[in-house]
Amino acid sequence: MPEYMDPVKKIAKEADEWAQKQKLLQLSEISLILDTYDDLFSDFDPRNFEHRALSDDFLVEVNRATREKTTGVIELHFLVPAEMRKEATEVTIRRRLKEHFKKHHDQVARDIALVKRNGTIRIGVGLVIAVLGAIFLHKLDGIPSDLIKLASGVAFFIAEPASWFLIWEGFDRLVDSWKELKPELEFNRKMAHCEITFTSY
Repeated sequence: MPEYMDPVKKIAKEADEWAQKQKLLQLSEISLILDTYDDLFSDFDPRNFEHRALSDDFLVEVNRATREKTTGVIELHFLVPAEMRKEATEVTIRRRLKEHFKKHHDQVARDIALVKRNGTIRIGVGLVIAVLGAIFLHKLDGIPSDLIKLASGVAFFIAEPASWFLIWEGFDRLVDSWKELKPELEFNRKMAHCEITFTSY
């Protein structure tokens, strides 16, 4: 039979527990309350914590929270029911989170490098086409055949805008386009170096 508790005392106890939770939430930069460790992982992945995919809701929440902190080391603080805590599981989760964010940071860094390399190649190809076109046009003056001159003129007419397009696109990729990936790179960099702690409530 459950122990009877005076309604006033019960309300006071619940208010005290709530106040303690709020106090704990203010101790770190990013604080999340977990009912179980499963809250961090996908419901659709049946594997154990060593290999299980992270929850999209968790990733969205920490992504939102990290935008507010622009400098320093991120502190990721989990509040877990005291009776649910397991030290070995928390060690595994810390490692998994670090591995996840480092892996994604490295992947985004490779994607950015690929965009920049692609931009450099486009600029190079565009410049080569422009130079070859200018040289070829200069050589046309010594060609007697009108038909060859006409064909060469059409080829140059097509090559010139192509070279400018490649140069323009290359500079866009080299200077601007890769910046779309910068927030994701920064988020994963911060999380890969974050301090992860668990606290009972």
